[in-house]
Amino acid sequence: MPCSETVKKIIYEAYNYSLPKLKEILSTQATSVSLTMDFWTARNRQGYLGVICSYIDKSFKLCEFTLDISYIRYPHTANHIRETLENILDNWNIREKIFTITTDNASNMKKCVRDMEINQLGCSAHTLQLVIGKGMKPAEVLIARVKQLIDFFMRPKQSERLEDAQKRFPELSNELENEIAL
Repeated sequence: MPCSETVKKIIYEAYNYSLPKLKEILSTQATSVSLTMDFWTARNRQGYLGVICSYIDKSFKLCEFTLDISYIRYPHTANHIRETLENILDNWNIREKIFTITTDNASNMKKCVRDMEINQLGCSAHTLQLVIGKGMKPAEVLIARVKQLIDFFMRPKQSERLEDAQKRFPELSNELENEIAL
């Protein structure tokens, strides 16, 4: 088993070998790129920005790879995000190739892209997740009650009593199945 220093050396060598090749591929194959950005705050309150690049090559194949995951200094304002993003774009030399940037609906992300005068597209999956989350709120009480009911009947004594009742009154079981089917 290699030691941690050997593993680090292998990773650095692979990175230093791959980075120029990826930059070359991006400069020669991509005429237009779209970026996807996501910002998150770690438990230690440090912010990170992930940037993914997507483009369609000459064979109409979708190509995508992560450009960077960068630390964002606090406070996590649109200006701080923009400064970091501009550094990433300069490093990859793709500023002029950007068609659109997809972000969540956070105001700092939207302002960052708007200030750079690039088309911003809100992530529909993120919006759908928010809508579903809000739609499920009224069902939370019902779900909690159903869980309590299941827990109650999972106890050995109650489970036996339920089985006895189902054997004594099979017509109720059939009626319940019909109700559930409706």
